[in-house]
Amino acid sequence: MKVGIIGLPQSGKSTLFHALLHGAHEGAVPGVAGAHHGTIAVADPRFDFLVQLYHPKRVTPATVEFIDGAAHISAERHKPAFGTDFFQGIRQVDALVHVVDAFSGTVDSLQAVRRVDEELLLADLMMVEGRLERLEKTLRARKDAMPERAEHDALTYVRGLLENETPLRLAEFTPDQEKMLRSFSFMTLKPMVVVANMDENRLQTDEPLPDLQDYCQQHGHRYLSLCAEIEFEITQLSPEEEPEFLQAMGIEQPARFRVVREVYDALRLITFFTFNENEVRAWTLPRGSSALDAAGRIHSDMARGFIRAEVLSWAQMEHHGSWENAKHAGAIRLEHKEYVVQDGDVIFIRFKV
Repeated sequence: MKVGIIGLPQSGKSTLFHALLHGAHEGAVPGVAGAHHGTIAVADPRFDFLVQLYHPKRVTPATVEFIDGAAHISAERHKPAFGTDFFQGIRQVDALVHVVDAFSGTVDSLQAVRRVDEELLLADLMMVEGRLERLEKTLRARKDAMPERAEHDALTYVRGLLENETPLRLAEFTPDQEKMLRSFSFMTLKPMVVVANMDENRLQTDEPLPDLQDYCQQHGHRYLSLCAEIEFEITQLSPEEEPEFLQAMGIEQPARFRVVREVYDALRLITFFTFNENEVRAWTLPRGSSALDAAGRIHSDMARGFIRAEVLSWAQMEHHGSWENAKHAGAIRLEHKEYVVQDGDVIFIRFKV
């Protein structure tokens, strides 16, 4: 999973990026000047429980790759803030984290979010209009071009939404339209988490930003507040020092946990687990996915030869303490391929190819 971090200059997005990496390796993004990326393991106590229980040879947690600096915004006054390639470097990300300045007192946080949202809409609209122009040439030459006609109709609907300043994530599409639109990597289809970057005093007084929160709710954004500077300081602490510092600052969890959780919720993702003596692994799936989808996520052969799924809910895993105890108690269920996987399920796929 890839997450792009965006924001106006001096909003603290790079500080948050380094806080999220928490010492993980950082590298340049090939072909995108000034952009950096890093991958972190998703913290999950359920995964840790399985690792400690089975001591596998290999552990594979879920991961998130964060990308910073790929949205080109100029800080120079004589240049437009948004270049023509503003979002070019992050078109392929799965979600966006928009960091807004709520600490300096010189920036209107709500206007900053609106400004970037307008650029997202404009970028999508320009893409749609360019594609419609090419489709119309094809349709004038070939009246029987049915796939092109269907695409033209869908994009005409999309253009109307964008012209009315409706982000595509709030619109309803048919399954065929959704499949077609995925190939365009529309920016307003991507889930967004708005992070209000506050100063230490404002964060500790829990001063709200009701206008910004209302705007986020209306436009389908997730919202959270934090202090990027403090979050970066947390990364410099030892594991023994961190809990005491968090308690003193009144912070329940560091940003690397909170931001990832918001991204998961925005993408409507769940986690399921597999294990054997060789590996404990965490897998992500869209909410509502089936056991057959889970099998295919693990390996295409498992989906092709799917027979049954042995499933243990996480509540039952905790209650019984192990897969073996749960099996002895009859708590493991046999499910068909249509079974809807639940967050935290431990799954073993029976298959034959």
